[in-house]
Amino acid sequence: MPRLLAALRSFRKPLKSGYPRLVVLTDDGRGYDLARQSLVCPPEAILIERTYGKKAAPRSHAKGRQPIRLATVSPREAREGGLDGVHWPESRMRLRRRSAVGGLIETASAHRGLSIAKANKQGIRAILLSVAFPSQSPSANRPGASKAKGPIRLALLQQAFPACDLYGLGGIQAKTTRHLARSGLYGVALISGLTE
Repeated sequence: MPRLLAALRSFRKPLKSGYPRLVVLTDDGRGYDLARQSLVCPPEAILIERTYGKKAAPRSHAKGRQPIRLATVSPREAREGGLDGVHWPESRMRLRRRSAVGGLIETASAHRGLSIAKANKQGIRAILLSVAFPSQSPSANRPGASKAKGPIRLALLQQAFPACDLYGLGGIQAKTTRHLARSGLYGVALISGLTE
């Protein structure tokens, strides 16, 4: 993790949103559950619990500084759990219009420019864009999944959407983070790779 965090310090895009440059996601199916990710997630990050339709775990009341906590739940459920906000998977963006999000932090997932445009139109500025680099993730390797974009395509998408803070997701390590730092992206999002 120290190499990855050091690489994040070289990102140049101004911190307009004030959000951290690192987003950590859970993936229960791969063994990266909330308890495990909470142990390794630095306090200067966003921690997103992917719930897959289940109820989000309530926010911990542990002492000390904690990461910003989001979950893939409704705004009402986020408030009830004491969370800081909501993460909208690309497939659930259509539900956002019917939700009262006021006062919560929002992030969204996107796989292409059209999805970035939809999230941007709804006022979401922090967008996790996948697949950045070749990844071991089952979702990145399923039939029909988009190919790895690489730093050049990601840079072009960031230039096309300057009001958005794009995070590269997929295949993120210290080395790939350094490549993205030069691309103009805002930050990185990952599931594994924190312990390298």
